[in-house]
Amino acid sequence: MEIRIDKPTDMLSRMSMILWGDAGCGKTTLAATAPGRKLFIMFDPDGDMSIRNMPNWERINLTNEQSVDITKEGIKPDPYTLCKLIEDFDTVVVDSLTKFSEHALKYAVIVNANKKSTIENPGLAGYGTRNIYVGAFVSNMIRITGQLNKHLIFITHERDADRNDTGAIVSVSMMLGGQLPNITSKDISEVWNMRDHGGKRYIAIRPERFRSPMKSRMFDMTSNTAFEWNYNANKHSGNTLSYWWEKYVSEGHNKLSLPK
Repeated sequence: MEIRIDKPTDMLSRMSMILWGDAGCGKTTLAATAPGRKLFIMFDPDGDMSIRNMPNWERINLTNEQSVDITKEGIKPDPYTLCKLIEDFDTVVVDSLTKFSEHALKYAVIVNANKKSTIENPGLAGYGTRNIYVGAFVSNMIRITGQLNKHLIFITHERDADRNDTGAIVSVSMMLGGQLPNITSKDISEVWNMRDHGGKRYIAIRPERFRSPMKSRMFDMTSNTAFEWNYNANKHSGNTLSYWWEKYVSEGHNKLSLPK
């Protein structure tokens, strides 16, 4: 291991992100506006239907593969041999981490069959092994894309709200299970929640509406917690991840004001 001292300006600059929210709120569409040429790793069946008319992206379609194969390959040091595959891409999008977690649980149950773990009742062994697999996949993706200076986006679905005895909402988080939302978020710079309300799409960069985790290094979080995202996917017009990132870099990595 070589130890060296770098200046901050010497370091490669890339974006790592989790986009999470309800189905149909625009997560995949927003990811498709990321910088440069994009490679989608598709776990969700028909997950790319909303971006078929959008430019500059390709995919690795794993929607028909078995859970055992998806998980085994995903937890390898070089998941799906991505080191060679992403050389000519600028951004890698995992769609979705929720689906990978489901595959990981199915494989974890098989691995822990001798501990009476079943898909109906995975038990501590099943869930614990699932968490290890998901953590390994996320860590490997962060490491590989970081080494090659590629942007990385994980798309994650929103789970049903946790409620108290009176039915009031207590919390809402990612559909990953257990402590995985916090575990997967700790090494990611941007964690945004998305929602569609009355035909308008909003992006939250700080915890709000009982939802967490959210955070941002790109945007100033001292004012509002969320902003409206205006983008027309048919005309490819409006604010994009690419625009925000380029502005953030061009302004010396100073935090941006929230779009109005």
